[in-house]
Parts: sequence; C-alpha cells; structure tokens
Amino acid sequence: MNRQAVKAYLDQYKANFKRVHLEEIYKWQAIKQFQDTFDVTASDFHSNLKTALSKTSNLMDSGQYFPRRMILKNAERSPEKVRSLFEHLYDEELDRDERINFFSKEIKSLNQKNFGERNDYQDHRAIMVYLTLRYPERYFFYKFEMFRDFVKKVDYPTPPVAGRLSNIGHFQTMCELVRAEITADQELLKLHKNRIGQDCYYDKEFNLLTQDFIYAVVKHLGAISTPTDSRTKPGKVTQVKASMLNNQPEEISLAGRTVNFRQRESENKRIGDLGELWVVRHEKTKLEEKGKKGLVKKIKHAAKDEGDGLGYDILSFSPDGQKKYIEVKTTKGPENATFYLTRNELERSRMEKDNFYLYRVYNYNEQTDEADLLIIQGGLENLCTVPLTFKVDLKNGNE
Repeated sequence: MNRQAVKAYLDQYKANFKRVHLEEIYKWQAIKQFQDTFDVTASDFHSNLKTALSKTSNLMDSGQYFPRRMILKNAERSPEKVRSLFEHLYDEELDRDERINFFSKEIKSLNQKNFGERNDYQDHRAIMVYLTLRYPERYFFYKFEMFRDFVKKVDYPTPPVAGRLSNIGHFQTMCELVRAEITADQELLKLHKNRIGQDCYYDKEFNLLTQDFIYAVVKHLGAISTPTDSRTKPGKVTQVKASMLNNQPEEISLAGRTVNFRQRESENKRIGDLGELWVVRHEKTKLEEKGKKGLVKKIKHAAKDEGDGLGYDILSFSPDGQKKYIEVKTTKGPENATFYLTRNELERSRMEKDNFYLYRVYNYNEQTDEADLLIIQGGLENLCTVPLTFKVDLKNGNE
C-alpha cells in the first residue's frame, strides 16, 4: 500500500472536513441505536430488531437494495429462526467466514420458503453491517465497490474479486493498516472528536472513522498527484537451505516482566501484515520481470483468502510453474531477531519440503517500504527446537 498516497488523501480529508464531515454521520447514530436497543433474547424479536435497525436506512435500504426490509419481513414471519441466525452470526468463538456463509445460506433458504423468488438481499455487505453494528470495535462497514476503487487509489496489492467471501478478510486487513495512519494523525482525531454528539456511538477504536475516510476518498475527494509504484524495493536478498541453519536459543529465564501484550500483539500484527503485502508485491514483481503474467494472476494471499492455520501465508510460483508455499516473518530489526513458528507452520514445511519457503523480511522500513530478505527453503525441523507453549486437553476420570 502506498503510504504517501494515504497521507496525501488524509491531508485532503482534513482540508475538506467541514464539507464532508456530516455526510456519513448516520453511521455513528445507527450503531448507537443498535447498541442501545438490540436484545437477541427479546420476547418479541421482530419488534426489537425493527427498533435496533431503525436508523440504518442509508446503510441497508436505498435505491434497489432492500436488505433491512427483507430481514424484518423474515423476522416477522419466522422470528425464532431469524433469532437463531443472529445468535450464530454473533458467536465470536466461531470462524467469521463460516458464520457469514451459514447466515447467507440459511436466510436464503428461509426467504425462499417465506416469499418464494423474492430477493433476500442478504449479501456480504448486509451481513457485514450486522456484524459491525454488534461489534463496531472489531469490524468495518463493507462495500465491494468502495473497496475496489480505494485499492486502485492507494496501490493496494490484493484487489477484490466480485462475489468472493475472501474480500472480507482483505478489506479488514487494509482497514487496519489505514487505521494505523489515522490514529497517528492527532489533527484529524481532534476534528473527528468535535463532530461526535451524544446521539452518536463513541468509536474508541476509530474503525468507523477509518471506513468514513475510505468512503470519502472514493466518493468526495479529488485525485492526488502522488505517484504509485507496486514494485518492491528489496535490498540484500539471500537464499539458503533450511538444513544449513541451526537454532541458537537463549537460556530460559524465570524473571517476571510487565508487558503491554495487547499493544505489542497489535503492533506485531500490523508489521506482519505489511510484511506479507511486501512479499506479495515482491513475488508479483519477480514473475512480471520474467514475463509470467499468467502466474502473477495465480498468486494468492492465502492467509487472508482462507484464514490462519494453513501453515503458510502466500501461495506463489517459480518461473517454471512450481508452487511455492511461503511463510512470512517480518521485523524492523536485524536478520537474527527472534521470531516464532507455529506447529502448523512446522508441519507444512515438512509436508512441502521442496516447495516450502520461509521469507525472513528484516530491516523493514515502513516509511520507504524497503527491506532485506532472507529466503529459507525446506523443512524447518532444525529451527524448531524450543517449545514455548503446550496444548492440554484434560480428560475426565477413567476415560
């Protein structure tokens, strides 16, 4: 992502704040209404849902798009079924994409039963509205067209494909990276604070502000002159076989520490996401230079397309078409800074020995988007010698 372009648009957003700041204020009002009134256990679920969604007309009922109307009609006809769908959708212990798929499938079936061939309108956009209304600190209002157009303006390397659920994961990641730029801009945060009234949800995570900025870039702000360049800027690039390396663990320490784990985890995730995007662009650049545009189109940011747990982040290809399973570990520090591998990453490296690559992105400079790269090929058994945590499943009595 072109950070210079994002910053240029932020300057334009601030300069035009008086003109655009109330255009989308209804989003903050809609969330407050939902947060104040929604009760999934309400005896009259249809009436409760109608009240909770009463300020979402601009989000969910406009033009030829009527998801609010149809969810309420189905809730009126089949309140317990719709209640159960919202209970499942809001269960954060379950996989997000599985919940979205389940809701979409079940409401489509219910709508067909209740209203025949009438459109249910419960697409990814509508379902993300439901999720964002309930968990505004975790999610972002989503529109495919908005995502598609913003990607072009800031040179984001993974453009959405119409209809794909994987767009949601990519959009979430992009929003989180944009949010980091927004929260560092104290002038903007002050402007924003002054527009939020008592009838608005207080967005302490600035997710709504992030989405509002993205929407403004697409709909209200003019073009900028900042050049975009999708090519990566690797410095030193080294490739070695994993079998040639050994782990050098520190001695165990039982000393106590006071660490802001939430802040550290958030920052590590942000740097990790930036590193993965850097590698996606790096792989595309290498194949484009070899004239392999067909293979470029096949590169997948798998960790965002399919979720965590695959044991790798990116599916790429060598110029001869061989698959490359790439796990990315990014640091602003030196090559030998500590990093961590999961069991799934180790197992994937064993399964795909000849096609597994650990990309150690180090000396990463997010201002210039430059980094050095160590490529480690093969199984990672030599490196995985110090277990830090253990999984325990207790069994009852004599079982």
